[in-house]
Amino acid sequence: MYNGVEFRTWKDVGRLGDNVGGQGFSWNQKIGQSVYAFGYPAGPHPDGDRPYTGLTPKYCYGKTSAAGAVAGFKAEAQIALKCSMTAGASGGPWIAQYSSTMRVGYINGVTSLVGDTDSNGRFDFATSPYFDSETYSIYSAASNLASGKIGK
Repeated sequence: MYNGVEFRTWKDVGRLGDNVGGQGFSWNQKIGQSVYAFGYPAGPHPDGDRPYTGLTPKYCYGKTSAAGAVAGFKAEAQIALKCSMTAGASGGPWIAQYSSTMRVGYINGVTSLVGDTDSNGRFDFATSPYFDSETYSIYSAASNLASGKIGK
């Protein structure tokens, strides 16, 4: 017992995704595909406005477009999406073929950078690395690794 909380012996029940489900994974998709980008934005826009708290999930929806390289972040092959989310949304999934009733689809990116294209002090786009065959090979290698069993 710790601080009034009783600890139990953990039981290994297998892989997380096999027990609770998960999203699919897609790569080498054409630019111009519709995606939902999810995140928990919390940071201010460049003009100081703070429309998000970081406590509530938000999303953007639209078609991807090609994005230029950003040398300062070593971001080369990217896709972009019109989106007003701020800092804090980074790492949130971009999901293609998303079903809002089933809440499943295919991860096709993750929010990496946000920017302001019209210089009005408000973020209006987000970028993601382009998921290509190299991304898939890394995903595939990692998905076949076991994290080990829980317990004694």
